[in-house]
Amino acid sequence: MTGLPAGSVPAVVLEKIVVVLLVAAAGYLARRRGLLDARATAATSRVVVDVAFPALVLSQLPRTVDAASLATAWPAPVAGLVLVGGGCLVGRLLTRSPTGAFLVGLPNWIFLPLLIAEALYGPAGVRTVLLVDAGAQVALWTVGVATLSGGVMLRGLANPGLASTALGLALALALPASSWPLPLALLGQALGLLGQLAVPLSLFAMGAQLFEAGGAAPGAGEPAAWGELVRVLVGRLLVVPALAVGALGLWGGALAPEVRTVLVVTAAMPVAISGSMFAQRFGGQVGLAARAVALSTVLAALTVPALLRLVG
Repeated sequence: MTGLPAGSVPAVVLEKIVVVLLVAAAGYLARRRGLLDARATAATSRVVVDVAFPALVLSQLPRTVDAASLATAWPAPVAGLVLVGGGCLVGRLLTRSPTGAFLVGLPNWIFLPLLIAEALYGPAGVRTVLLVDAGAQVALWTVGVATLSGGVMLRGLANPGLASTALGLALALALPASSWPLPLALLGQALGLLGQLAVPLSLFAMGAQLFEAGGAAPGAGEPAAWGELVRVLVGRLLVVPALAVGALGLWGGALAPEVRTVLVVTAAMPVAISGSMFAQRFGGQVGLAARAVALSTVLAALTVPALLRLVG
């Protein structure tokens, strides 16, 4: 599937998931010991979303994207849109609540895949993950929010992550990083330093949020039955990845190896940590979302490497 030695992809994925869990454990312990409170955890998440991640995008895309690479990687944003939008539709069939359907369609498509893709493919892997994010963001704020709340939030498309992706692509095609004048090159270096915070800070914040998720109680009127949680976990970790692998087997033969691998890995990811935040914001079942985030993150250490071994 990737051109790497047999078995190396599952090994790298397992290694990176263990690293992720260790960094998240540090955030969990910091939150548990009171080094962070709920407000500090939320502020850290906002720094990641509004500052560090846009800086990462703006520093990486002009260095990794050009017209030739985009000609082979353009399916990535389309696949990101289909993966999240289609996942929500699968969730509607498998689960019994709007929140459950939303969680099935919401993989952690950025920070876990970034570590894995960079280890496997270097800059090409990073570029692919960032392009997948562009399509996934569009699906999140349209199909995803509509699934969760019954209404589309088009103004959500004006978020820093999607805006920085559009600007980074435009800059990459108009003025590649190799031809930047000195002031822009210095700005690029500063953005690169900020962008290096994105992954570790997001994982640290994820651990703190998992502490809060572990203590979340179902809200009034929520169907608290474990059956719904099991349906979400099965859909997110097993059914959607299996459908993605089948679709790539039928139509993915022309894709570059890094695109195929990133899409399989992304499809297999646990529920994104933002799932509980979206549930709270749009009137969903916060208790269900919090438990799905926590349990799927732990179980992914088993399911993702196993899936990759099965698909070769």
